[in-house]
Amino acid sequence: MDELLDYRCVDFKKLLILKAKSIQLTDQECYLLLLIMTLNEIGVRPITPSQISKLCQLPLSKIDETLISLVDKHFISRKNGTLDLRPLEKRLLDHEEVEDTQEIDLIHIFEDAFGRSLSQREVQLINSLKCQGHSDEMIVDALNESVKSGVITFRYIEKILDNWAKYGVKRRYAPMAPKVEKNQVEQNIKDYKWWEEHE
Repeated sequence: MDELLDYRCVDFKKLLILKAKSIQLTDQECYLLLLIMTLNEIGVRPITPSQISKLCQLPLSKIDETLISLVDKHFISRKNGTLDLRPLEKRLLDHEEVEDTQEIDLIHIFEDAFGRSLSQREVQLINSLKCQGHSDEMIVDALNESVKSGVITFRYIEKILDNWAKYGVKRRYAPMAPKVEKNQVEQNIKDYKWWEEHE
């Protein structure tokens, strides 16, 4: 499967048009993905909303909103400042990695951390972090890191995320397996009567 992706053996544009409805893409999302694929093929780097707006009639705000939606739905991701279409390609080949995705209410989490309601500007800053390709989990992890450091500002959170992206950190605080205490031994081992074994 990776060979198909690496050697570009599949015409993903045709596959996208044929499967867009079955993978629940809107017409607008499908159109934007086709534009991104075209820009990618002709070597435009980095692919930004302003680059996309040169090729279509959609307002920049609508392009931003659609890109955030595509990132949220895990059709695209962002790597090293460029849009990565590999999640979409895997989904089109029916080889999507199934993730346990739960909706995270970022605004509520940020309001709890800040101890106040967020301004419209701050909500836009959260959206811009998502638009840059940071997952909800990573944004929450960066917020937690800033709380631990005692510097709860969006600038600091953005710097944390940029630093993690630079070093390829996918999840800062991965869920840990429950610790087993040293003195905790299974009951059947405790009750084992070794002296009766050879009788």
